[in-house]
Amino acid sequence: MNAAAPQTGSRERAAPRDPRIAGVVLAAGRATRMAGSKVVRPVEGVPMVARVVEAVLGSRLDEVVVVVGHEGERVAAILRDRPVRIVDNPRYAQGLSTSVGAGLHALGPRCDGALFLLADQPFVTSALIDRLLEAFAATGKSIVRPLACGRPANPVLFSAALFAELAREEGDRGGRQVVLRHRDDVALVAVDDPLLCLDIDSLDDYERFSR
Repeated sequence: MNAAAPQTGSRERAAPRDPRIAGVVLAAGRATRMAGSKVVRPVEGVPMVARVVEAVLGSRLDEVVVVVGHEGERVAAILRDRPVRIVDNPRYAQGLSTSVGAGLHALGPRCDGALFLLADQPFVTSALIDRLLEAFAATGKSIVRPLACGRPANPVLFSAALFAELAREEGDRGGRQVVLRHRDDVALVAVDDPLLCLDIDSLDDYERFSR
């Protein structure tokens, strides 16, 4: 009888898992250029923040955090039946960076990255979000964002390796300075329709695009 082949002691390697990415919807701003009310305003009959959250929930993101502040109770009421975590940012008046920090603080420990979305981008789609996730996994870059009409746009995906740096930002800059410091570690995803990345910043914008 032939002897059994010797055991090498090596084990078959497990297939690498997909990165675990969270979605952080920033919905706390004061909307000073829109008479104090923005993300709760309807676009095509649906509040802006609800449209963004629906796109996020239809994507492959693993968890969803919505950071609220100004009009926080109204935003929470709009989203009450959706499987998202509402996080209050009492410091929202001190700028966008405080909402980024509040969102980061709420994320689970196993998170590999976070996609930051603005609640005033009502035309963002699940398909665009998934393209950003695919680029993050394929390129190994620490930052992934769309490129619309030749210009970098939102939403922006940051690797967890940059979370501590993001949390140190102050004021209304969000993650812009972090992106600049790591400009060589950015993957850009071309977007054919710039409407997907449009953020509504004024009443004029709202009147043009809300119908």
